[in-house]
Amino acid sequence: MPRWHQHGCRRRQQSRGFSTVQLVFLFPVLLLFAWIGVEIGIVARSAHKAKTAADAIALAAAARHADGPDAVRADAFAAAGANTGPNGPIVVLIAEGPAGGGDVQFGVWDEDSRSFSSNENGGPAARVTVRFAADHPNGAPSLIFNGLFKVPPVTLERTSIAVYNPPRHITSLLVVADSGSGIDMEGSALMTARGGVTLASNSQLAVRLVGGARIEVPIVRVPGTMDETSGTHIAGAIKNQTDIPDDPFALIAMSIINAGLAEPIDHDGLGFTHLSPGVHQSLVASGGNIVLDPGVHQFASGISLSGSAVLELDAATIQLADGAAFNLSEGSSVVGTAGNAWQEWPGHWIVQRGSWADWNISDTAVIAVDGHCYAPDSRITIGDGAKVSMRSAIVNSITASSVAKLHLDGEIDALREPVVPGRARLVK
Repeated sequence: MPRWHQHGCRRRQQSRGFSTVQLVFLFPVLLLFAWIGVEIGIVARSAHKAKTAADAIALAAAARHADGPDAVRADAFAAAGANTGPNGPIVVLIAEGPAGGGDVQFGVWDEDSRSFSSNENGGPAARVTVRFAADHPNGAPSLIFNGLFKVPPVTLERTSIAVYNPPRHITSLLVVADSGSGIDMEGSALMTARGGVTLASNSQLAVRLVGGARIEVPIVRVPGTMDETSGTHIAGAIKNQTDIPDDPFALIAMSIINAGLAEPIDHDGLGFTHLSPGVHQSLVASGGNIVLDPGVHQFASGISLSGSAVLELDAATIQLADGAAFNLSEGSSVVGTAGNAWQEWPGHWIVQRGSWADWNISDTAVIAVDGHCYAPDSRITIGDGAKVSMRSAIVNSITASSVAKLHLDGEIDALREPVVPGRARLVK
């Protein structure tokens, strides 16, 4: 056999032998890499499941914001149970109270800073964290590495934040002034509402916002065209040239206040004074607590509180006489809940109609009442650091300045159109 042929055979034999040796050594390595790939895949799928579940729970919780904390929790738990984790249906832990806690928190979302903050009163935003961990009921992803190499279980956390989007037909504030500025805000004044704001004025300055003043609502409706500069201060949709509803309560008769039957209020400015339902003379106080017992309270003259005076509504409704002033200053406050005893005005904490009336809430005064306000002939001025919170309002006009705040967390039921359901959007 030729020498060159013999050398070629030996080279082929050596090559085959070398490839077999390589394969023997490389096979475990390849198997190890495949195994690692499977383990990474398990972790990646678990992370995806955690994020999907967090999204679903946050959306479900935020979408039910308008229906109260019980509905929010029920839907959050239902959405969690519809997703699976390492140990089966996903479990989230929610602390009691409006703010929630644990895996699900309720609060507010700041679009400018892209940040969430928990709120003791709850809020339209929900932040949900889904955890897969050995110390959590959901358990940790099951990996072979953990058992073979005594590696601690992998812990995964995925967080989602969703914000409630109110149906745009919901109205929290109706401003009935038919000319000029219905809402005039400056400084750092802030207005927030669960539903929309509707104004009757067809002026271009129906909403006048200057300085750092802001309105944060789902939608603002005007019959004309809003000034573009003021529009930049609105966090929400703006609907120009739209039909504006009439005052839905305009035809409801107001009870007559018989001033001759009015009784003086005996309050010494100290301690607690309870008032039974009926007709009262003017209320002027600079200290102490005046409690309106359940029922309807008619005031033949105005209400003026200052200092540390507190007017507390215990399931009560106030009717102010035509043109009577409503003044709060310094650290005075109006708190409590509205009553349902007055059939024509269920859930209203105050009603007034007739002659023009001026309401002034200034300094650090506070109105925090769970109820609706009906005062279509009243011009509301909120100044300095005053804070006003109620369910909804129908007023003539609103002026706010400095760091005044107005918050409306309900809706005007008579203007509701059951068309669009509540919904939520993911923000993070």
